[in-house]
Amino acid sequence: MPSADELRRTRMVPRTYFYGKEFRYTIKTEIDIGEGGANFYSEHFDTAANGVRTLAIGKPSPLRSYVPVRLMHFQENAGEPHIDDDPLLTYFEGTNGRITHVFDRKLLHDFEGRTRVTSFGNESVGHGLPAFQLDPFAGLLVNDRSAIIGIEPPDDIEFVAMGDKLRTEWFEHKADPKAIRMSSTDPEDPSYSVFTSHPEYLPLELISWSPDHPRHIDISELMTFEGFRYPRKATYQYVVKDGTCEFSCSIELLDIRNIDVDNFEWIPPWPAGTEWIRKKDRKRFHVPCSDSQLAKIQQHGLANARADAPSPESPKFFYLNAGLVVLILGLVAYRFWPRSN
Repeated sequence: MPSADELRRTRMVPRTYFYGKEFRYTIKTEIDIGEGGANFYSEHFDTAANGVRTLAIGKPSPLRSYVPVRLMHFQENAGEPHIDDDPLLTYFEGTNGRITHVFDRKLLHDFEGRTRVTSFGNESVGHGLPAFQLDPFAGLLVNDRSAIIGIEPPDDIEFVAMGDKLRTEWFEHKADPKAIRMSSTDPEDPSYSVFTSHPEYLPLELISWSPDHPRHIDISELMTFEGFRYPRKATYQYVVKDGTCEFSCSIELLDIRNIDVDNFEWIPPWPAGTEWIRKKDRKRFHVPCSDSQLAKIQQHGLANARADAPSPESPKFFYLNAGLVVLILGLVAYRFWPRSN
């Protein structure tokens, strides 16, 4: 049984066994936004909160500053007029270690012809992956992102031993019967953590009431691939520091595969109908739709507009017409009504 300090030291060592792999998993998200609160999921709820994701992670290389990463989000096609893909790619982030592309699709199934029809994208230098930063699967698996996001880990952090303030014990968990539970010896501190046994020490449960970083983690099943365990089913709940925004994600890992990191397509091509901006010089580019795609979008928009327009036979039109008749008759009567001197 490792002591609490030994376990803490071991968990500070970066995991690397997920390098060179692509993961496919489902994600379901619930959000609760307080006044003035917002985060990635609240701002991309229609395109990147619920569906199926693929996450590919490359390997460190002296030829680039960052570890390449690609996250792609797919969801059910709700009736896009110009594309039949199902599931539909609605969001992606990809970096080859030097530049990053981010794409966010404009959904057009309820388009009525009064708003823009172009999807949005941007290119930035370096590592800018907002979805990856808050991805629940990455949050459960990656315990040190410094190599991935291209920063040197601080070397001046001093390890503070907790001694007898923390204790560890064997714990029979539903995902790992030989799990390790670490908790405070203070009876007034309810925080605790449960980790898998050697060699991964993945967080199976984490109940943190810290006001600066309140999180709840629960991994109910694990998947083994090439001798290492990964989260298979899990929930991840997070509350922003000021309490204004809370989100809860449930994930289920579907499969894992090895990838050829040197020949992998880290940055997908821009889909048709995308307007994207290169941030370094603010130059804009446009990837047009085909003529047939534009015609389908226009026809779909007109059909939606007609469907939402009130029918001439509707009660609204009847009462409006009746009101106009009464108004006109009143004006005529007033015009010809005898007036006294």
